[in-house]
Amino acid sequence: MKQIIIHVDMDAFYASVEVRDDPSLAGKPLIIGALPSERGEVATASYEARKYGVHSAMNIKEAYRRCPHGIYIHPNFEKYRAVSAQLRKIWYDYAVKMEPIALDEAYLDVTYSAGDFERAGEMAREIKARTRSELGLTCSVGVAYSKTAAKTASEEKKPDGYFEIRTPEDFVNLMIDRDVKSLYTVGAKTAEKLNRLGIYTVRDIRER
Repeated sequence: MKQIIIHVDMDAFYASVEVRDDPSLAGKPLIIGALPSERGEVATASYEARKYGVHSAMNIKEAYRRCPHGIYIHPNFEKYRAVSAQLRKIWYDYAVKMEPIALDEAYLDVTYSAGDFERAGEMAREIKARTRSELGLTCSVGVAYSKTAAKTASEEKKPDGYFEIRTPEDFVNLMIDRDVKSLYTVGAKTAEKLNRLGIYTVRDIRER
């Protein structure tokens, strides 16, 4: 039986939990991490804050420069871990094997529990629906033939997205003309090295 993987990735997890618990924060640029008066960095940012170029691991001073009108709060990891435990209970209802990557994302092996892509897709949508109804949060879900493809699929329609990549051919067709940085396994330094070799797109890699 061919492998089927679901990748679940919560949308701006820390920020979304805070907005859920304090609806007055909804629609506002929310930055979780250090305060502007402190040394430190951004843990995560709401999608409203990301419009100003704020992202995780950014120095908090740079985040404040880009978004001085944002709302800055410290993370509450005890709360996030408790929500993560609730999420994993949902995920375990579907996966034969589960590989958590962080508090807010995991790979679910549904090869045998689903049996085919049609049922895997139903499972993925059930996970999204239960996450919203039981926890008041949204997630993006990818269904694919491998972990790398599932991770790519979950990023394709964020936030609150769903996408499938059923075969290696589908993966190639989706990615072929994209920048090499769009590959999950290619970081900034690797991309720089590839660029120096005249490799800028996935097609360039395929043609070498």
